[in-house]
Amino acid sequence: MARHAEREQAEKREKAEKACRRAEELFIAGHVRSAHREVIRAKQLCSSLPGVANAVAAYEVHAAAGGGWRAILGIRHGGGAATHDAIKKEYRRLSLLVHPDKARTCSAAEGAFKLLRQACEEGLSKAASGRDTSPAPRRAAAPPVPRAATAPPPTPVMQPMYYNMPREPMLIYCPSCKNEYKAKIGRLEQQAGMKCARCPEWLSPPWQKKPPARKEPTAAPGRQVFQCPAKCPECEAEYKSKVSVGRWCLKCKECNKSSMVDVQGPDKATVTIRKRA
Repeated sequence: MARHAEREQAEKREKAEKACRRAEELFIAGHVRSAHREVIRAKQLCSSLPGVANAVAAYEVHAAAGGGWRAILGIRHGGGAATHDAIKKEYRRLSLLVHPDKARTCSAAEGAFKLLRQACEEGLSKAASGRDTSPAPRRAAAPPVPRAATAPPPTPVMQPMYYNMPREPMLIYCPSCKNEYKAKIGRLEQQAGMKCARCPEWLSPPWQKKPPARKEPTAAPGRQVFQCPAKCPECEAEYKSKVSVGRWCLKCKECNKSSMVDVQGPDKATVTIRKRA
Protein backbone atom coordinates (compact mmCIF):
# COMPACT_ATOMS: atom_id res chain seq x y z
CA MET A 1 0.00 0.00 0.00
CA ALA A 2 2.82 2.39 0.86
CA ARG A 3 4.56 1.78 -2.48
CA HIS A 4 1.29 2.28 -4.33
CA ALA A 5 0.72 5.60 -2.53
CA GLU A 6 4.26 6.75 -3.29
CA ARG A 7 3.86 5.82 -6.96
CA GLU A 8 0.55 7.68 -7.14
CA GLN A 9 2.09 10.74 -5.49
CA ALA A 10 5.02 10.67 -7.94
CA GLU A 11 2.61 10.51 -10.89
CA LYS A 12 0.65 13.49 -9.57
CA ARG A 13 3.86 15.46 -9.10
CA GLU A 14 4.95 14.69 -12.66
CA LYS A 15 1.56 15.80 -14.01
CA ALA A 16 1.79 18.98 -11.94
CA GLU A 17 5.24 19.78 -13.33
CA LYS A 18 3.94 19.26 -16.87
CA ALA A 19 0.99 21.55 -16.12
CA CYS A 20 3.37 24.26 -14.86
CA ARG A 21 5.48 24.01 -18.02
CA ARG A 22 2.31 24.17 -20.12
CA ALA A 23 1.19 27.26 -18.18
CA GLU A 24 4.52 28.97 -18.94
CA GLU A 25 4.11 28.23 -22.66
CA LEU A 26 0.54 29.55 -22.67
CA PHE A 27 1.55 32.73 -20.82
CA ILE A 28 4.41 33.45 -23.22
CA ALA A 29 1.97 32.93 -26.10
CA GLY A 30 -0.39 35.51 -24.56
CA HIS A 31 -3.09 33.16 -23.21
CA VAL A 32 -3.14 34.42 -19.62
CA ARG A 33 -6.43 32.85 -18.48
CA SER A 34 -5.53 29.46 -19.93
CA ALA A 35 -2.17 29.64 -18.16
CA HIS A 36 -4.01 30.52 -14.93
CA ARG A 37 -6.24 27.44 -15.27
CA GLU A 38 -3.25 25.18 -15.94
CA VAL A 39 -1.31 26.35 -12.90
CA ILE A 40 -4.39 25.98 -10.68
CA ARG A 41 -4.67 22.38 -11.91
CA ALA A 42 -0.99 21.89 -11.05
CA LYS A 43 -1.61 23.15 -7.50
CA GLN A 44 -4.59 20.80 -7.12
CA LEU A 45 -2.43 17.86 -8.22
CA CYS A 46 0.55 18.68 -6.00
CA SER A 47 0.22 21.65 -3.64
CA SER A 48 3.73 21.04 -2.26
CA LEU A 49 5.41 21.55 -5.65
CA PRO A 50 8.08 24.26 -5.24
CA GLY A 51 7.02 27.59 -6.75
CA VAL A 52 3.44 26.57 -7.60
CA ALA A 53 1.89 28.95 -5.04
CA ASN A 54 4.00 31.83 -6.39
CA ALA A 55 2.97 31.01 -9.96
CA VAL A 56 -0.73 30.89 -9.02
CA ALA A 57 -0.50 34.34 -7.42
CA ALA A 58 1.39 35.79 -10.42
CA TYR A 59 -1.12 34.48 -12.98
CA GLU A 60 -4.04 35.66 -10.81
CA VAL A 61 -2.64 39.19 -10.86
CA HIS A 62 -2.29 39.14 -14.65
CA ALA A 63 -5.78 37.66 -15.08
CA ALA A 64 -7.29 40.43 -12.91
CA ALA A 65 -5.39 43.25 -14.65
CA GLY A 66 -8.47 44.41 -16.58
CA GLY A 67 -10.67 44.77 -13.49
CA GLY A 68 -9.02 47.74 -11.83
CA TRP A 69 -6.79 48.05 -8.80
CA ARG A 70 -9.30 46.36 -6.49
CA ALA A 71 -9.34 43.21 -8.62
CA ILE A 72 -5.53 43.08 -8.76
CA LEU A 73 -5.18 43.42 -4.98
CA GLY A 74 -8.14 41.09 -4.31
CA ILE A 75 -10.16 43.72 -2.39
CA ARG A 76 -13.85 43.08 -2.90
CA HIS A 77 -16.49 45.69 -3.69
CA GLY A 78 -19.40 46.30 -1.39
CA GLY A 79 -17.37 46.57 1.80
CA GLY A 80 -17.08 50.34 1.70
CA ALA A 81 -14.04 52.39 0.86
CA ALA A 82 -10.75 50.51 1.15
CA THR A 83 -8.51 51.77 3.94
CA HIS A 84 -4.77 52.40 3.76
CA ASP A 85 -4.12 49.46 6.08
CA ALA A 86 -6.20 47.04 3.95
CA ILE A 87 -4.42 48.11 0.75
CA LYS A 88 -0.98 47.84 2.33
CA LYS A 89 -1.82 44.44 3.83
CA GLU A 90 -2.88 42.94 0.48
CA TYR A 91 0.05 44.55 -1.34
CA ARG A 92 2.49 43.11 1.17
CA ARG A 93 0.92 39.62 1.04
CA LEU A 94 0.90 39.42 -2.76
CA SER A 95 4.25 41.10 -3.37
CA LEU A 96 5.98 38.57 -1.13
CA LEU A 97 4.50 35.82 -3.34
CA VAL A 98 5.17 37.33 -6.77
CA HIS A 99 8.46 39.11 -6.03
CA PRO A 100 10.97 38.12 -8.75
CA ASP A 101 13.38 36.89 -6.05
CA LYS A 102 10.70 34.54 -4.68
CA ALA A 103 9.27 33.28 -8.00
CA ARG A 104 12.40 32.95 -10.11
CA THR A 105 11.01 30.09 -12.22
CA CYS A 106 7.83 31.97 -13.20
CA SER A 107 8.11 34.33 -16.17
CA ALA A 108 4.93 36.15 -15.08
CA ALA A 109 6.36 37.23 -11.71
CA GLU A 110 8.12 40.41 -12.82
CA GLY A 111 5.08 41.76 -14.68
CA ALA A 112 2.78 40.80 -11.80
CA PHE A 113 5.00 42.67 -9.34
CA LYS A 114 4.83 45.80 -11.50
CA LEU A 115 1.05 45.51 -11.76
CA LEU A 116 0.86 45.24 -7.97
CA ARG A 117 2.92 48.40 -7.58
CA GLN A 118 0.63 50.27 -9.96
CA ALA A 119 -2.52 48.99 -8.25
CA CYS A 120 -1.22 49.85 -4.78
CA GLU A 121 -0.25 53.38 -5.80
CA GLU A 122 -3.64 53.95 -7.41
CA GLY A 123 -5.50 52.50 -4.42
CA LEU A 124 -3.56 54.60 -1.90
CA SER A 125 -4.16 57.78 -3.90
CA LYS A 126 -7.90 57.02 -4.15
CA ALA A 127 -8.11 56.24 -0.43
CA ALA A 128 -6.27 59.48 0.43
CA SER A 129 -8.56 61.61 -1.72
CA GLY A 130 -11.73 59.72 -0.79
CA ARG A 131 -12.62 59.11 -4.45
CA ASP A 132 -12.86 55.36 -5.00
CA THR A 133 -13.97 55.22 -8.62
CA SER A 134 -12.65 51.76 -9.49
CA PRO A 135 -15.01 49.75 -11.69
CA ALA A 136 -17.35 47.38 -9.88
CA PRO A 137 -18.10 43.88 -11.21
CA ARG A 138 -20.60 44.15 -14.04
CA ARG A 139 -23.78 42.14 -14.35
CA ALA A 140 -25.16 40.77 -17.58
CA ALA A 141 -26.65 43.70 -19.49
CA ALA A 142 -29.23 43.80 -22.26
CA PRO A 143 -27.83 43.57 -25.78
CA PRO A 144 -27.05 47.05 -27.18
CA VAL A 145 -29.15 48.63 -29.88
CA PRO A 146 -27.38 48.22 -33.24
CA ARG A 147 -25.95 51.45 -34.65
CA ALA A 148 -24.50 52.49 -37.91
CA ALA A 149 -21.13 50.91 -38.61
CA THR A 150 -18.37 53.22 -37.48
CA ALA A 151 -14.67 52.76 -36.95
CA PRO A 152 -13.91 51.70 -33.37
CA PRO A 153 -12.15 54.35 -31.30
CA PRO A 154 -8.46 53.72 -30.67
CA THR A 155 -7.69 52.02 -27.39
CA PRO A 156 -5.98 54.48 -25.04
CA VAL A 157 -2.55 53.39 -23.90
CA MET A 158 -2.11 54.00 -20.20
CA GLN A 159 1.35 54.32 -18.80
CA PRO A 160 1.68 52.68 -15.38
CA MET A 161 1.87 55.20 -12.57
CA TYR A 162 5.15 53.84 -11.26
CA TYR A 163 6.87 54.80 -14.55
CA ASN A 164 6.20 58.48 -13.90
CA MET A 165 6.84 58.49 -10.16
CA PRO A 166 10.31 59.78 -9.20
CA ARG A 167 12.30 57.22 -7.22
CA GLU A 168 15.46 58.37 -5.50
CA PRO A 169 18.37 56.11 -4.51
CA MET A 170 18.76 55.69 -0.78
CA LEU A 171 20.84 53.60 1.60
CA ILE A 172 18.62 51.04 3.35
CA TYR A 173 19.67 49.10 6.44
CA CYS A 174 17.95 45.83 7.40
CA PRO A 175 18.12 45.06 11.14
CA SER A 176 17.28 41.41 10.46
CA CYS A 177 20.22 40.45 8.22
CA LYS A 178 22.45 43.41 9.26
CA ASN A 179 23.03 44.42 5.62
CA GLU A 180 23.07 47.89 4.11
CA TYR A 181 22.38 48.36 0.39
CA LYS A 182 21.23 50.94 -2.14
CA ALA A 183 17.55 50.93 -3.17
CA LYS A 184 15.29 53.21 -5.18
CA ILE A 185 12.61 54.66 -2.92
CA GLY A 186 9.44 56.25 -4.28
CA ARG A 187 6.07 57.24 -2.91
CA LEU A 188 4.85 53.64 -2.79
CA GLU A 189 7.79 52.45 -0.69
CA GLN A 190 7.36 55.43 1.65
CA GLN A 191 3.73 54.45 2.24
CA ALA A 192 3.63 50.63 2.04
CA GLY A 193 7.24 49.56 2.66
CA MET A 194 9.33 47.09 0.68
CA LYS A 195 10.97 43.65 0.87
CA CYS A 196 14.61 43.51 1.89
CA ALA A 197 16.89 42.72 -1.05
CA ARG A 198 19.02 40.37 1.08
CA CYS A 199 16.45 38.46 3.18
CA PRO A 200 12.65 37.87 3.35
CA GLU A 201 12.19 40.64 5.95
CA TRP A 202 9.59 43.34 5.14
CA LEU A 203 10.96 46.84 5.79
CA SER A 204 8.73 49.80 6.58
CA PRO A 205 9.48 53.50 7.04
CA PRO A 206 10.93 55.25 8.92
CA TRP A 207 14.05 53.66 7.46
CA GLN A 208 16.68 52.64 9.96
CA LYS A 209 20.29 53.74 9.75
CA LYS A 210 23.24 51.44 10.08
CA PRO A 211 24.54 51.56 13.65
CA PRO A 212 28.06 52.96 14.01
CA ALA A 213 30.90 50.48 14.15
CA ARG A 214 31.96 49.56 17.66
CA LYS A 215 35.45 50.62 18.60
CA GLU A 216 37.81 48.63 20.75
CA PRO A 217 36.31 48.30 24.24
CA THR A 218 37.86 49.68 27.36
CA ALA A 219 38.34 47.66 30.50
CA ALA A 220 35.60 48.12 33.07
CA PRO A 221 34.38 46.29 36.18
CA GLY A 222 32.66 43.08 35.12
CA ARG A 223 33.89 43.26 31.51
CA GLN A 224 36.94 41.38 30.30
CA VAL A 225 38.91 42.75 27.35
CA PHE A 226 41.13 40.40 25.34
CA GLN A 227 42.56 39.85 21.87
CA CYS A 228 40.10 38.36 19.40
CA PRO A 229 40.62 34.56 19.27
CA ALA A 230 39.23 34.22 15.73
CA LYS A 231 41.03 34.17 12.39
CA CYS A 232 40.14 35.92 9.16
CA PRO A 233 38.07 33.55 6.97
CA GLU A 234 39.73 34.95 3.83
CA CYS A 235 43.46 34.77 4.60
CA GLU A 236 43.53 32.84 7.91
CA ALA A 237 45.42 35.67 9.61
CA GLU A 238 44.80 36.30 13.30
CA TYR A 239 42.87 39.41 14.27
CA LYS A 240 44.88 41.93 16.31
CA SER A 241 41.86 43.86 17.65
CA LYS A 242 40.91 43.94 21.29
CA VAL A 243 37.34 42.74 21.92
CA SER A 244 34.97 41.66 24.64
CA VAL A 245 32.03 39.27 24.62
CA GLY A 246 29.56 40.36 21.92
CA ARG A 247 29.24 40.86 18.18
CA TRP A 248 31.96 42.79 16.33
CA CYS A 249 32.64 43.90 12.78
CA LEU A 250 36.40 43.47 12.37
CA LYS A 251 38.64 44.36 9.46
CA CYS A 252 41.62 42.16 8.73
CA LYS A 253 44.85 44.15 8.49
CA GLU A 254 46.35 41.64 6.04
CA CYS A 255 43.65 41.43 3.34
CA ASN A 256 41.43 44.42 4.31
CA LYS A 257 38.31 42.21 4.34
CA SER A 258 35.59 42.89 6.92
CA SER A 259 33.82 40.08 8.75
CA MET A 260 31.26 39.74 11.52
CA VAL A 261 32.72 38.05 14.62
CA ASP A 262 30.49 36.69 17.36
CA VAL A 263 32.73 36.48 20.42
CA GLN A 264 31.63 34.10 23.19
CA GLY A 265 34.80 34.24 25.26
CA PRO A 266 38.60 34.56 25.19
CA ASP A 267 38.96 31.17 23.45
CA LYS A 268 35.75 30.93 21.41
CA ALA A 269 34.44 33.02 18.50
CA THR A 270 32.40 32.48 15.33
CA VAL A 271 33.23 34.34 12.12
CA THR A 272 30.87 35.01 9.19
CA ILE A 273 31.86 36.75 5.97
CA ARG A 274 30.14 40.09 5.70
CA LYS A 275 27.90 40.42 2.63
CA ARG A 276 28.25 43.55 0.56
CA ALA A 277 25.51 45.35 -1.41
